[in-house]
Amino acid sequence: MKIQFNKRSLFLIPMVSLALITTQAKSQSANPIHLGLKGGANFTDLSLNYGDLKNKYSAGYSAGAFTRVDIAKLYIQGELLYSHKSSKVESNTLGSEKTSWNSIDVPVTIGYKILKSDNLSLRVFGGGVYSYILNDKAHILQEVKESFKKFGKSNIGYVAGVGVDLGKITFDLSAQGSLTKMSSDFKSRPLTFQATVGFMIF
Repeated sequence: MKIQFNKRSLFLIPMVSLALITTQAKSQSANPIHLGLKGGANFTDLSLNYGDLKNKYSAGYSAGAFTRVDIAKLYIQGELLYSHKSSKVESNTLGSEKTSWNSIDVPVTIGYKILKSDNLSLRVFGGGVYSYILNDKAHILQEVKESFKKFGKSNIGYVAGVGVDLGKITFDLSAQGSLTKMSSDFKSRPLTFQATVGFMIF
């Protein structure tokens, strides 16, 4: 029995060692490709310049998915978000009203991890964003001028911000501006500040 036990031990030792080495190698080589979900709140100023109209920030929300590819301390991230944005518009003659619109936003950013460890990363990022407006509710503006019906559907903008990763949880604070006018007749380039939280599925 003793000899049989020793033979089994000699057989198990390399098997156990191989399993330990494989497990350690997997833990040390992090997957550079990540997929996750995110959502949060935004605050938008329509930045409308027409007559006596004045603009104020109003709250909205966004939700969607993101994918990230890590390259050492650099990373590239793409997102697909459904966004609801609104802005308060005031007029001395027409009163005040919230304007709102829904859009599909596709930000693509390049980031750099200022601080990087196994469970904590501090990031800065910047890039471009494409937005396609699904619908808008801007009644007060349409009363001001019929041409506001030319509300641009496609818009190109920029985005910049900072972020923190805590394990699989991500936090982002960003500012998003427009490079194109939302209407051909109105000088409107919305500015949005956004705070989101995300979870990396893998």
